[in-house]
Amino acid sequence: MLSRLWDDGRVTNAPDDQQRPEPVVEPSVERAAESIVERDEVTVRRAPKVPVFLIMGAALGVVVSLIVTSLFPFDSGEGVAQTYGYISLWGFTIGGAVGCVVAIIAERVTSRGAKRVQVERERLEVPVAESDAVPRQVTDGESDRA
Repeated sequence: MLSRLWDDGRVTNAPDDQQRPEPVVEPSVERAAESIVERDEVTVRRAPKVPVFLIMGAALGVVVSLIVTSLFPFDSGEGVAQTYGYISLWGFTIGGAVGCVVAIIAERVTSRGAKRVQVERERLEVPVAESDAVPRQVTDGESDRA
């Protein structure tokens, strides 16, 4: 359960080297593809998932409000459900706020373990041919009629 609270970075949408298809470049005299490799330094860290902390804090607030409602005597004119409903609104709100505070603290703690790594990004640029660079004019058709 605790391992699901943090994004451990194991699941990604980026393809690995074995899944990455080779770029297809058609040999042409007019178009020469140019491969540009950019190197950059990025920060990699594990970050907590804030919505999980928010939901768990709110749920704990509702459970605590149930315990508080059952411990103290309630007014005989109002039912237990009505008293619990009123107190659970406060428990839900305060629990969610406490969950957010815990998420912020966890984020600060995990940001200390951030690592800087070097990454390479490869971009393939193909120059545009002269015939492709001139846009076609779209007319209403009257200029073609004589």
